Amino acid sequence: MTTQYGPMATAYFAYKSMIFSPSGTEALTGMIAYLEENRPDSSLLTEAKKFVDDSSELEFDFNRMCIGPYKLLVAPYEGVYRSGNHVMNTDETVRVAEFYQNIGLVIDDKFNEPADFIGNELEFLYCVHALASEQKAANNIEAFDELTAIADEFITKHLGTWITPFCEGIQTHAQHAFWREFATELHLFITQKMQ
Repeated sequence: MTTQYGPMATAYFAYKSMIFSPSGTEALTGMIAYLEENRPDSSLLTEAKKFVDDSSELEFDFNRMCIGPYKLLVAPYEGVYRSGNHVMNTDETVRVAEFYQNIGLVIDDKFNEPADFIGNELEFLYCVHALASEQKAANNIEAFDELTAIADEFITKHLGTWITPFCEGIQTHAQHAFWREFATELHLFITQKMQ
């Protein structure tokens, strides 16, 4: 896992990596490294270490809740929560994509997920904070402040509006304590950014 962009980008990288690759060795070791550095007393760290040798069960559990093939127990899409009618690819999905375009980012078609997928929203925040870190390192404080404001606005207008029901859904439906603790940590991390 990369830490070159500072602790904020590192955190977003760890969370989004687990969403995109729930059984990936790099994703799990990255999450462990992030927690050891920043949240050493976290129950998620204890749970994550249980899966170092084989994390395939984490992917099964995540897919069962958030991917399918059957009914989605926990929808990982902003539009589902914000539309009021539990459908995907809503006007909110378009607004999220437009927000990404403000800094020149577009969703890669190979991900096969809409803009408002939880992983994409975390990826966006990782990119914004990585860019902000680069600007700060270059002593371009105005650009750093602007990028930080974009990240804050995105959380206020988008991710922060649905992170609570998403994380509550994970806590309710997860079979493994890892995902319950992941939801607790993710919720805490995002809601602290809203204060």
